[in-house]
Amino acid sequence: MKIAKYIFLLLLLISGTISVFIATKDGSYFIQKRKIIDVSKDLVYKYVADKSNWDSINPWKSDSFKIINRENTDTETITYTVLLNEVENELKLEVRDTLNKKTVAIWSTKGKQSFKDKLLSVIGRGTKNDFEDRFEEALTAINNTLTREINTFSVEVNGFVKRDTIYYIQRPIVSKLEEIPNKIKTNLPQLQHILSSTGTPSNGNPFIVYHSKDTLNNKYTYSLAIPVKSKIYTTADSDILTGQINPSSTIKATLTGNYHHKPQVYEQLKAYMVKNKLEISDKFKEIEVLLKSSATDKLASKWVTEIYLPVRPKAVTKPVVAKPINSDSITKAIIKDVLGK
Repeated sequence: MKIAKYIFLLLLLISGTISVFIATKDGSYFIQKRKIIDVSKDLVYKYVADKSNWDSINPWKSDSFKIINRENTDTETITYTVLLNEVENELKLEVRDTLNKKTVAIWSTKGKQSFKDKLLSVIGRGTKNDFEDRFEEALTAINNTLTREINTFSVEVNGFVKRDTIYYIQRPIVSKLEEIPNKIKTNLPQLQHILSSTGTPSNGNPFIVYHSKDTLNNKYTYSLAIPVKSKIYTTADSDILTGQINPSSTIKATLTGNYHHKPQVYEQLKAYMVKNKLEISDKFKEIEVLLKSSATDKLASKWVTEIYLPVRPKAVTKPVVAKPINSDSITKAIIKDVLGK
């Protein structure tokens, strides 16, 4: 009986010692996980900064999770204040350039451990292990999604197409090339609302009309447009304008995938023009018909864009035929000049 009593007291002493040790253990933590993402920083930041993409990278889907506040402090950092399993945490996601056009993505968090977390950390579990695993899962999801989205595309040159007259409403926009998908996503619903509120039916898929391209300064001037059956009129002070494209001869190519692959489309169209002795016509505008876009599909690999370039037969320069030279007349002129007659 005494032995059992001593064993009980010993266990009580040990548990008390462990409890004191855990209770006095510093509960502050800072946890960080890094991963190389195989695409450029701008693309990574754009993806993670889009609130609609959060569900695809959130590693806490099965937990009680709520975002209390979200702050974009600069073009590299997003800070989240979240309630995770009834405990408030600060999560920070940073994206930084590398020298080889890739991105370092960094998830980190800091806070205070509860007694339970301190206990679990003693046996190799708890907050640190959980966050490291979740951060690894999230960063892997970002890398897999973006590399798949960037590398998945196809181009088909459809050839010569004669286009009829197009009437449309449009909203003029000036932006950088990489901003076009977001401009489509935010502006297209507004154009569609105007048509529905006025009872005006659309007459096909929305499209982009390019007015100018300053590739050196990355400045693109274009209009996002929706075709209508007949010409309509808007008020003078409206930012919604009407437009018309007359019948034109074009060559068409279809891009399935992200807009970043458009240079490959133009390379193939240029080769087609050379082969068929065509050149760009300056009388008409280049248009891109948006069969599927950022307004309808989150995944860029599913976007479908028809590109139409206005063309005309290449002008043929006729060679200048030199008049035959009369050698007798030249000889007579030289003799006359020498004799002074």
